[in-house]
Formats: sequence, C-alpha cells, structure tokens
Amino acid sequence: MKKYLLAFSVLAGSVLGVNNIGVSAEENNVNKEENPLFENLKAKNPDWTVTSVTAEEVAEIKEELSEQKITRASAPPVTGLYIDQVASQLGTVNEYYEEIGLYQSTSHEVQGTVGIGVLEEGYGNDWQWLGSELITYSHPDYIVDTASLDFNGDNIIDGFYHAVFFDSDAKITSGTSKLYKFKTISQNSPWNTIERSINIPHK
Repeated sequence: MKKYLLAFSVLAGSVLGVNNIGVSAEENNVNKEENPLFENLKAKNPDWTVTSVTAEEVAEIKEELSEQKITRASAPPVTGLYIDQVASQLGTVNEYYEEIGLYQSTSHEVQGTVGIGVLEEGYGNDWQWLGSELITYSHPDYIVDTASLDFNGDNIIDGFYHAVFFDSDAKITSGTSKLYKFKTISQNSPWNTIERSINIPHK
C-alpha cells in the first residue's frame, strides 16, 4: 500500500503546486495491485478474478473481442453499471469507505484523497466527470485505474471495474458538493447506454 499512498501524495502535491523533486521515478509509479478499492472488491467477491490492467490493455481487450465477433463471439454488451463505493481521507487514520448501492449522495462529507469505484458489466465505451470536468487517464489531477473482471473463472472477461482518485480539498469547495458521473455506451449494442451519478459533499 505504501507505493500507492505515495502516489496520492504526489497527486496532491501536483494539484497544490508542490515540487516533488525528491521522489524517484520508481516511487512515482502506482502499484495497482495495492489499489484499496480493488482490494475491497476482491474481499467482497472472493470468487471473482480481478486483474489490474492499463488503459492500453483495456483498449486491446475490447478491440480483440470486437474483431472476433464474426468467428467467435461478440463482446458482451453492457448490461449493468453501478457506483460501488466511495472512500475518503485515504492514507490517513480516518479512512472511510462507503458502499453506495442505490444512494444518490454519499452519506458522509468527504475530505482529503477520495476514491470512487464503478462496476461495469459487459464492454462499453465510457466517460466520467467530476462536475463539468472530464476525467481521463492523462489528466494530471486524477489517478485512474481499471481492472478486468472474470465472474465465474472461465477466463473470459465479463466486465471492468473503474477506480478514480483525486484530492477533494482542491476539487470540491468546503461546504459545497459536486456531482460525479459515469456514462457507458455498449460497444456492440450502442442503444445500450447507461449513466450513473453520485453527489459528493465536502466537509
């Protein structure tokens, strides 16, 4: 977990304009196997295979199944999308994890580093926002991770788990809230469009 939490401090430093000259390139790398949201997902679903993948690997997986749709089977359409959990104050003694379910807002006011986990069943082209700001892998204010999911041990990827981390103290003004939104359009069934959102208040 140490490398992962160091990435949070590097992220916060970049948001606040702090220079991190003393941090080595190796220490800057996120150890995705220690992603706390992925670890929670594994604990809740011990029969699932949760494998951390890069943005490039996600694109390759989706392209491969799309190309095989004639000779084998098409990529499974998106059938479900859920905001699974919101965590705040990550890396402190006051870490707090909340399972979201059908809630429209977190029950707690966030502070510090926040992580949001989203479960996507099937294959889709997806986007996510905090307020009006588009969240991407390359955006310097966010750490974005993805894991592939195999629900039944057949070595076929059934969906993806998306995790995004950011400094809520810099992104959400104290005493206000922002809407986090995730949208996916099914890769092979574009009429299958699902959108989920959660209101996140800041202390």
